[in-house]
Amino acid sequence: MHGAINLIWKISVGAELVLAFRLLVQGLAGEYPALFTACLVFPIKSLLLMASYWSTMSPPQARQISQNLGVFDGLLGAWIVYELFSRWTANYKGIGRFGKGLLVVLVLVSIGISLLTSRQEWKSLDFVSDFRIYIILHRILFTVLGLFVLGMWLFFRKFPVAMAPNIVRHTHLAIVYFVGNALAELAYTIGGGGRVFTERANLAIVSITALSFGAWAVLLTKRGQIRPPVQVVSSDDRARIQRLNDELLGLMGGISKP
Repeated sequence: MHGAINLIWKISVGAELVLAFRLLVQGLAGEYPALFTACLVFPIKSLLLMASYWSTMSPPQARQISQNLGVFDGLLGAWIVYELFSRWTANYKGIGRFGKGLLVVLVLVSIGISLLTSRQEWKSLDFVSDFRIYIILHRILFTVLGLFVLGMWLFFRKFPVAMAPNIVRHTHLAIVYFVGNALAELAYTIGGGGRVFTERANLAIVSITALSFGAWAVLLTKRGQIRPPVQVVSSDDRARIQRLNDELLGLMGGISKP
């Protein structure tokens, strides 16, 4: 299994670089700066991790490097989700302002909640405390981002928002990427971080990453930026979403007042 993990890991690095190249060639790097930046940073991160794991470093030293580099996963992941949500809510300022604030709150609150809901993971992982905290928080963050994108997609399915095919595809793949990684990390933490669970979790993570970035590279096209015609909606639906937008604008305005 170790050989398969290394092979797929290299394929995932290649998929990230291919996606970066395709975004540049098709003029989409500026349309999706968060995803494009991730395609440049993640390969460097992976190569550094590969070098640490394949060197003569001790496991604690390799884990420390992984922990130091892991911050990029959270920062870039949150940026990707924020960028996606901004596209979905471009026509609804109230929903957009509320959702962006909610995303920040969810990420921050998840850190506190994890300390209360992750006792089993804490007991299962046989690492020093700081690395256990890192692993659990990393999993919680990906869970929050994945559920947020999933909830966003389900929410806007009920509202008349004409989105470019690229945005819809991007959203679907983001759900797969974040939720899939979160589930793989959950299996790892609950399993205690033993060798069998470590190999299975790593295989799942690199496979999900390779498939997600490979699919992004294929499905995000210049033609996919063309927005479809706005759907004709009933006056009731239009009034309903406008009312929600106005209510959220009022809520956010009230919160921002001293």
